[in-house]
Amino acid sequence: MSVINSASHQGHIPSLIFVDKLLNRRIKKNDNFYSVELILEENAPDNLFEKDTYNDKGELELHVNPQSKLPGAITFWSKVGLWVKSVDGIKATSALSNDENFAERIVRTIFNRKYDILTGNDIEPLIRAMCTFLALDKHSFGGEYLTSAELALSNDKYMPHQTDDQTRLSINSSDASNFLEFGLLLGYIEKISNDRYIVDPTRLIKSCLADLFENKGVGEFSSISIKMFINNLNKQIPIFDGGEYRVKVEELMKTKKNDWKPSSEYLVSRSLSHALYRLKLEGEIFLDKRSDSLDSLTLQLANNETEEISHIELVGGIK
Repeated sequence: MSVINSASHQGHIPSLIFVDKLLNRRIKKNDNFYSVELILEENAPDNLFEKDTYNDKGELELHVNPQSKLPGAITFWSKVGLWVKSVDGIKATSALSNDENFAERIVRTIFNRKYDILTGNDIEPLIRAMCTFLALDKHSFGGEYLTSAELALSNDKYMPHQTDDQTRLSINSSDASNFLEFGLLLGYIEKISNDRYIVDPTRLIKSCLADLFENKGVGEFSSISIKMFINNLNKQIPIFDGGEYRVKVEELMKTKKNDWKPSSEYLVSRSLSHALYRLKLEGEIFLDKRSDSLDSLTLQLANNETEEISHIELVGGIK
């Protein structure tokens, strides 16, 4: 079942966060592995899920779905590599794992493998939806707020209902809330007020920002062209302008009769433009326009303003 479906075990974000915190607190212990049986025994006893009704044996009945979410989350996220798994149980992947780098570790775990983005129904629906709403300029800063109800409507308007092999591309109400929660967790969406959001991938990009300025095999640079920056970004997270997954999703979007058009090759999409400008305001990067550069692209900013840039510099150099 899709990770963004709220009924799925792998998509239960509270269980995901809870288990990760448990493992981080065991890092300094000699035996870091934590058996799944012990996790459940110590943190999810059966009486936690008891109903007020009895079965035909006179025993209290259990809420089966909540009871299965914790072990389901453990199985799924161990399998995809967020934690190390062995016959002895699970443990954090690194002694450097902590609550502060939780989102960054999930992003790296998700995008550390290849996906069939058009047919997958596991993590793939999350990535498809990320690509869709990053491509839709209308929900970026200065545009229309995104709500859980609007999310499903927008996806239905700009994406086919399903692929040729019957893979579902639509987003229903149970998908919408979890997609937004993952958005807040991973940093591609920001919450403005109750059930009002904007598409803003600033925090998502910041999680791998320093890595984007590395030119492996040649040396490290604190200043690179905007085109190299976007190319390096898509090597890490291929959902931005020209990224592998983004291109495939946009091809699906083109099959719908609607008012959406992909950005010009000379324009940076509004979502990415806003993220770059926000990183500039936060003092993380410097945006430069060199008169002799042929690599310029145009950022689309709020109030229909634009800014032409050719290079991006990491403030303070490689960290």
